[in-house]
Amino acid sequence: MLMTDQWKEMLATLNNNSDSYWRERLVIAERLIEAFQTGQIIDTTPTIQKLLRILVDDPKWEVRKVIANGLNLIVDEVFDDLSARLLGDVNSFVKRSAEQSYAMRRRDHRNNNKREAVDRQLANRMARLRDKHGPDITDEIIAISDTRFNQLAGTIAHDLRSILTHLQPAACRLKGILNGETDETLARSKVDRIVDGLAFMDRCVSDMERYTEVLPVKHQTEDLAEVLKLACDMAAKNIDELGFDSRVVALQLNVPTDTRCRISRHLFILAVVNLVKNAYESFMERQKHLRRGEISITAYRENGDVRITIHDNGMGMAAEDLNELASGIPRRRNKAKRRSTGFGVPIARRYIEAHGGSLVFDSVEDVGTTVTITLPCK
Repeated sequence: MLMTDQWKEMLATLNNNSDSYWRERLVIAERLIEAFQTGQIIDTTPTIQKLLRILVDDPKWEVRKVIANGLNLIVDEVFDDLSARLLGDVNSFVKRSAEQSYAMRRRDHRNNNKREAVDRQLANRMARLRDKHGPDITDEIIAISDTRFNQLAGTIAHDLRSILTHLQPAACRLKGILNGETDETLARSKVDRIVDGLAFMDRCVSDMERYTEVLPVKHQTEDLAEVLKLACDMAAKNIDELGFDSRVVALQLNVPTDTRCRISRHLFILAVVNLVKNAYESFMERQKHLRRGEISITAYRENGDVRITIHDNGMGMAAEDLNELASGIPRRRNKAKRRSTGFGVPIARRYIEAHGGSLVFDSVEDVGTTVTITLPCK
């Protein structure tokens, strides 16, 4: 059946039997909103508009709430009418859902406006670049940008595909179990795999958002010893939450108490947490435990800058891994590390560079790694 015929049939069901069983109307509302969510509905036809207007006036609040939950998805031509009815609904559940959807829609509009503003700025920058340096240089920059984007998109797609490869058979097996098989232990294991996979995908999306978000860095003078101590404590806690014992690795912090620098506290701490966590993970053996080792963090002034080194005597990295880190592009996730998304170091680099600083890696396999953060100290 064509989708348009489906909506007409639903409308006929509602028109011909206004007293139809309310759960049937609930199913119609759910299928309609699902079609908006999945992109099956792009243009709101007169038939769909009539369906929506009937459902927002349904005598059962459960049906109205379904439409309220999807209010943010509905196009402008009927949105004002529907939102006015649902925001004034006598049922508190429906009204609250409508308010949440309305707030989500406003947030989406703000984000769209920001993206459009960025697009305009990018177009203006490219036009100025073309006027100043000519089309050949501009085209070369565009080609480099496309290559970097393709690398990033390919990395993300590969990692998400690897998770879907496990999720799909687990979901199909679970469906078979629910359809009649009674192996509860197997069902639980499939559910656990699905939940873990979705949690990983959520972390990937969160890291992508952090990596791409605009960074309005506001600096203020901070005590570097105190900030680094806090970052180290957070990194150790993250390691402990993964089921390892961070105390196995000795961490030494050597930062003069009078060392102060203007930084964005939140971004700087997040960057250092990622780097120190990587140092801990360099002692990981077969994802079971950490072997004994040492991490030393030192800060000092040099030529008007502040340099912070994070050194570990862990497993180290091969030359090709160092080259990937230097590219600044998120790598394919390290499957030897729990919860790795491949975005940790690129996010740290981006946060440090937002301060006008730099991040340099030096590593030798089976010897260890030294990360050097350089910050301008103005």
